[in-house]
Amino acid sequence: MSHSIIPPSAAGIWGKPGGCTAWVGMNQLYPETEQSEAAAIGEASHEIGEGLIRLMQSGLEIGEASVYVGQTASNGVVFDQNMYDGALEYANDVYSVMCSTGLFDRVKVEYPIKAPNIHEKSFGTCDACLHDREKGHIYIWDYKYGFGVVEAYENWQLINYVSGLLHELSINGVADQHLTVHMRIVQPRAFHPDGPIRKWVVKASDLRPYFNQLEANAEKALSDDAEANTGDHCKYCPGRHACTAALTAGNQLFEAASSPLPVELSDHALGVQLSLVRRALEQLKCLESGYETQVSSKLKAGKSVPGWKTQDTFGRLKWDKPFEQVVAMGSMLGKNLKKEELITPNQAIKLGVDEDVIKAFSIKSRSGVKIVESNVNQAKRIFSK
Repeated sequence: MSHSIIPPSAAGIWGKPGGCTAWVGMNQLYPETEQSEAAAIGEASHEIGEGLIRLMQSGLEIGEASVYVGQTASNGVVFDQNMYDGALEYANDVYSVMCSTGLFDRVKVEYPIKAPNIHEKSFGTCDACLHDREKGHIYIWDYKYGFGVVEAYENWQLINYVSGLLHELSINGVADQHLTVHMRIVQPRAFHPDGPIRKWVVKASDLRPYFNQLEANAEKALSDDAEANTGDHCKYCPGRHACTAALTAGNQLFEAASSPLPVELSDHALGVQLSLVRRALEQLKCLESGYETQVSSKLKAGKSVPGWKTQDTFGRLKWDKPFEQVVAMGSMLGKNLKKEELITPNQAIKLGVDEDVIKAFSIKSRSGVKIVESNVNQAKRIFSK
């Protein structure tokens, strides 16, 4: 399947209300020339997850982590323990639904979905999905290996996929009233008060307004009426260096944030100014990232950019000899280079130790207090019930 120009994976950018429909055109004008390291690592962890789910479907033992750790993924990334642990959490969640429904053979992994009801050019690959036609349920998963929090509630990517599944299954406007959709996000490495697995359960018929929104924005994105709207998505847009909206927002927010403030602020003004400063910082980070990409590309091509040059960067110092050889070297010098320590409570839980037992032997200390922006979606979700 070729790459979609209106991909469900970016529906949260181009498809939501107030979204950046110009993002679609920017990605065509400035296509990514190479995969980022973070994307490659995430892809590798997905590969492990797919393998584990297929083993679970077949009723086979998944074996030890060493089967994967140290091996090379199909994209050339070397699997590590973190990739395995994250993939196992994702696979276990899929497995729990397989067990509860008894539908082991119906789970589809890395499944291509076309969403013609959104747009004929909207298609992609969902991580996993399951249709329990007897009981009227659809389960769909998105495994995120990154650190940036992704919510399950009103997740536009999964909504886009659900539209495609309903079309594929020929579920009409009558049948969708009796179909429950379970959208599940598995994100082991991002802190969230609801934990690494978040769910949004909704009747398929209640998703119609969302489908209409996606369809309208898809049409707009490929028309002369496409609009550029700034936001967190700017940091990942390949055309951010050439986007008038991003450049204007970055400069204007900087000017607003740096203007003199009165000594005393009302509560309202204080909240507004803090939001303004944070948005300015985020916008400037987006611009910095875009300019860095352009400067780096020119320097790598042998061009000169006044005031800038390339410089090699290095990771942490690590051993490049076998474990036993390093330990033996230390012993010869009278030094014990081995370190024995307890694994963390979370690691113990992943090994299968009961959480109630872990709680009796562990404590979560308060590390401090921070302020966060109010979650408007959370309130919207509560009052919509």
